[in-house]
This record gives sequence, structure tokens and C-alpha cells, in this order.
Amino acid sequence: MPFPLLHLVDTVAPSETFIRREVEQLRLRDWPVFEVSLKGGPGELSRCRAAALPAACRRRFFRASLCRVLEELAPRPVAALRILRRLPQAADLSRRAREAGVRLIHAQFAGITADLAGIAARAVGIPWTCSVHAHDVFTCGKAVLHRRLRSARAVTACSQGAAEAVVSSGYPAARLSVIRHGLALERFRFTEGRAEDELFTACRLEVKKGLDVLLAACAALRDGGRSFRCVIAGEGTLRQDLERQRDRLGLGGIVSFPGWLPEEAVRERLSRATLAVLPSRRTRDGDRDGIANLLLEAMALGTPVVTTTAGSAGEVVCDDENGWLVPPEDAGALASALEQALACPEKRNRLAVAARRTVEAEFDGAKNIRRLESFFATCVPCSIP
Repeated sequence: MPFPLLHLVDTVAPSETFIRREVEQLRLRDWPVFEVSLKGGPGELSRCRAAALPAACRRRFFRASLCRVLEELAPRPVAALRILRRLPQAADLSRRAREAGVRLIHAQFAGITADLAGIAARAVGIPWTCSVHAHDVFTCGKAVLHRRLRSARAVTACSQGAAEAVVSSGYPAARLSVIRHGLALERFRFTEGRAEDELFTACRLEVKKGLDVLLAACAALRDGGRSFRCVIAGEGTLRQDLERQRDRLGLGGIVSFPGWLPEEAVRERLSRATLAVLPSRRTRDGDRDGIANLLLEAMALGTPVVTTTAGSAGEVVCDDENGWLVPPEDAGALASALEQALACPEKRNRLAVAARRTVEAEFDGAKNIRRLESFFATCVPCSIP
């Protein structure tokens, strides 16, 4: 039975389509979802005085806040200060949860959202849960992650790699579920046999995406006589560096940067691209991709994928079975895989069909949302009014 649920994110980010889709699917299944964020969006939390909370709630709020700040104070004073500064928003979160009668607070990412969700849930006297993804667990120390998540009633991870990171922090495996992000497959019509030689990717222009390696691979392809185009959609701090690298390599007539594209435009571009490419790497701080949404959308649409083993792509892409997997940081290996894929339309079609079957089996949004519903239901005792 659906019940009121408060859904907390840090920032409303256009790249996090998987979060928006989950909320949309829950609402279609009659879940009253109250969306709030720390920054941006109509549900942005304000700075509320704890004194505005009822007396019992206020006492629990102060106890939870003091406990959370003190346990971070010695090992991570900067983090403790960040929580302290956010306490007015935690108070507003508590107020909204209480007034809306929600029975569960669900935080996206094991970051400041988890810190505040834990405080607010304790203040209101309800459980809280968390969805973990990639950067939030791969770059976080085990002790920090343990302190952050230990009071969560349960945790979901979208990849096995993220789940293993949470368990390695000491969080009980019995309270953790791997629930894949799903796609509304009816919106992704499978087509095959693309004629044009176009490489496409859409992502944040940041270090872990490995786009400098893609540019080096494009130069190798061109030098080998291959005629093609490459479209790199997205925005980020590395855009100017990547554009300079493109120009330095003489790829101005081959590689384009159209900027950030709306979800529908990305889907349209993917549906006519020859290949979807995501040359992810593992950064020095341990950050890496989970199961990138771009790969799933491409596989659903019938666009063969070429990616690396750096993140969790190997959980869905099997080399030479439903896509191409290459080592990260290896422009030569990436260029070789791209050349092979561009030169073999029959193989592309065969792998594309297998990829669609993979998505239908493991990433069907209609099926996976039922797993998320069951997860929420097991976290809320029937005795909660």
C-alpha cells in the first residue's frame, strides 16, 4: 500500500534523469511523493528555526543534531561545520515531514542529504533510507560512510560495485538491496542498421568521463583513414580544455561540442548515432561511473555501446556479446574497438539486439519500480500511524 514519502536530493541536476524517472513512476503508481532539495527546484528547503518545531520534536532534533555534529568534529571538523550550517534546513525538513505526515524520508546519495535525513527522521520519529550511486560511495572513506549510513533503516545501491563499497564500510548486507535504475521501455523504440558513421556521447565534461582519451582515439581513427563524426554533448569544467585539445589535434571538422541537450534531444541523437561511446576512467580519489544512464538508453534504442572497465559498466555490458569493453586510459584500444565496430555493421546489429534483451531483462522500469516499492514497504512498520 503506497504511503506518503519525502524524497530528498541535494541539487536538482539535469543530468540525474534516473532520479526523476523513479519519482515519476512512483507517482504513477499512486505514491504521494513530496520532493524537497537543499538547493534549486520548487521544493527547496528554507532556513527554519528549530524553535518552530513542537517541544518533543524539538528535543529530539537537538539531540540528533548534537550527536551527528560531535561524531564528525574530531575526525572531520570541516564536515561537522557543514552539517552545523545546514541545521536550519534540517529543521525545515523535519517540519515538512511532520506536517505532510510522511512515514519515510528517502535521501538520494550518501552525502549531506544523508546527514540531514538522519537528523530529521530521528526528530520526527520515522525511519529513513538512502539510495547510493557512485561518487558518494567510491570517494568516501569507510569510516565516514559508516557514520553517515548506520542509522538508515535500509539502503539501495544501483550497482553491485556501489553495494560492495557500502558493505565494506561495515553497513549490514542484510539491510542493503541492489535495485537497478529502470527505463520506461515504451519510450525507447528499438531500431538497427544506422548508416551514418557518427559517434555520440552525452555526459558531464569532467575528468572521470575520460573524454580526453576519446579525442586521442578520434585522432587515431582519422589518421587511419576512417571517415566519421563525433558529437560530445554536455557541459562541465573541462569544456574549454577539451575544445583546445580538439583544435590541437586538428579535429575541428570532426568533433563537435553542442553543449547540454534536453533529454528528448539526447534520445533523438542516440537513436540515429552509429555508436554510443563512454570512455570512463577511475580518478585518483577513487571516483568512477556506476552504470551510466547513457549506456542503458543506447542499449534500449539499438545503438551499440563502446565503454571501459573502469566503473560498473561490466555489470551490464559483456565484451563482444552485447557491446565493446576496453581498458580505461587506452586510446589505442578504444580506437581499435571503434574501428572494428564502424567496419562491421552486421556485428553491430547482432550486439545491438543482444543489448536490448539485456535491458529488457534487467532494466525494465515497470519491473524495477516494484522492487523499489517493496523496499520502501519493508522499511515502514504497520504500526506507524
